[in-house]
Amino acid sequence: MSSANPLYYAAVPKPQLVTLDAKTAKESHIDTVMEIDGRFLDGIGSGCYPGYLGNDFKLFGKPALLYRKFTQDLLDQMAKHAKQAPKRASVLNGRNGAGKSAELLKAASVAASSGHIVIYAHSAITWVNSSRPYAPQSSSDMFTQPELTTELLRSVSLVSGNALARVPLGKEIALGKKKSLDATKTLADLVNLGLQTPSLAHSVLENLLEVASTQTKVPVLLAIDDVNSLWCNTLYRDQSDNILPANRLRLISTMLPFFEGKQTLARGWVLGAASYSDLRFMPKDLNKRLNPPAMIPLANAELSKDLVAFPPTELPFDVIPMGTISAIETWALMHFYHKTNVIASPITKALAGKRWLAASGNPRRIFAGVTSYF
Repeated sequence: MSSANPLYYAAVPKPQLVTLDAKTAKESHIDTVMEIDGRFLDGIGSGCYPGYLGNDFKLFGKPALLYRKFTQDLLDQMAKHAKQAPKRASVLNGRNGAGKSAELLKAASVAASSGHIVIYAHSAITWVNSSRPYAPQSSSDMFTQPELTTELLRSVSLVSGNALARVPLGKEIALGKKKSLDATKTLADLVNLGLQTPSLAHSVLENLLEVASTQTKVPVLLAIDDVNSLWCNTLYRDQSDNILPANRLRLISTMLPFFEGKQTLARGWVLGAASYSDLRFMPKDLNKRLNPPAMIPLANAELSKDLVAFPPTELPFDVIPMGTISAIETWALMHFYHKTNVIASPITKALAGKRWLAASGNPRRIFAGVTSYF
């Protein structure tokens, strides 16, 4: 835009924001827009943002999200589980645009800055939508995705390198016919081996999760967005042209036990976020049991308190419902939009209230309402 006519175009302002990390994630920053830690974003990969967030960040001129009361509560839970993990995974659930992906991203970023081992997947849909290479595994009905698995390992290494180096393997690990690591090596050595030898990526990830889940030295966060993809029918086909269910992909079969309660962490949290943006990857049975909370009219305060409409015992994981944002949160967002020139008009209580009501308190719909002219 350097050659753009200055009468019509202006550079995106970049307001000074507090960076969200382990030290700044506190109650005094609730209802404040905060910048996501650049080191974490570099670690997960350039442009590897969930959902629509990549486009939002370009518009803002920097990766920034609202630090909500919901965020604080979620991080308080994560801190509690860092001492002793729960027996069941948790999944953020809510309507499209409720902010599930944003909350998962914030949690992963804070966990990384807290020194946790963070295994974060920003879009599990890319594991099942046939956009990436796959191959049949010999002597098995499973299929491998070494490229995807190597990318995940690289992200873990960049985001959690120091944490990985603190955890010894505790036993000899044999990988393939000629590769092995003795008990004195660390998880960092294990991951590096997977990066150097992509053909071993799946075995390395499986051993990483086995060791990381049982050790008590460092907390672990296993965070997967579009987590419903783990149970879907994929767009991949086997050699007989039959549709592949997700559990026949080795990468997904490695993750599934943690979300089905068959494998747990000693310290840390298994956390996912459901997605309804592409129902091809939302199994009908799971959709029915999740029953995402309706966008209840904001005027009915009593109804707004009751957002869980399904018995959690029907699911192998616990559900964390996400409803609407508050008028105060909308006010904070609108002011940030004004500072970044997303909104030119001065922000008034009437304008913020109008946007809040028109969108029924849905953050994505509020944003869509103020950017509809773009």
